[in-house]
Amino acid sequence: MVELMVVIIIMAILGLAIMPALMGSSEKAKYSRAWSDLDAIANAFTAYYGKEGNLPTLDSDTAEDLDDATYKGTEKSLLQSFLGTQLADLYDPWNERYQIDSTWNAATGKGHIIVFVKGTGSVTFGGTSGAITISGVRQDPYNKDKEGQDLPMAKLVINVM
Repeated sequence: MVELMVVIIIMAILGLAIMPALMGSSEKAKYSRAWSDLDAIANAFTAYYGKEGNLPTLDSDTAEDLDDATYKGTEKSLLQSFLGTQLADLYDPWNERYQIDSTWNAATGKGHIIVFVKGTGSVTFGGTSGAITISGVRQDPYNKDKEGQDLPMAKLVINVM
């Protein structure tokens, strides 16, 4: 009987030792899912371009997220078909909508489209001339850049000057 109690106590101690590792992996999984979603959104824009030969003109000055952006005609439904879900149903793991920054103009074929996860950091794409800086971007503590800084959770879909 004592042996059984000792085995139960040892199993309980091992179970408690594993709990922090399991809790950390669920947080890391959130970041992994968000990166996967950003890839899917960028791929949907790429597929849209492949079909239409251009990208939708998005007015991100009047909207903060993908669903609220202004689309023309069937642009939104076509983008949703490539994404496989309604933009209104697309939330990041922290229950926020994916954000967009866009100056893309389909008529001129110039501008940029960046999709990102809402947060408190910032990201800069490009060099000193024509650089694009976006604020309010979540930082990923599990992925680092060359300088050891947390990677900003943002995808540059296109940038044509």
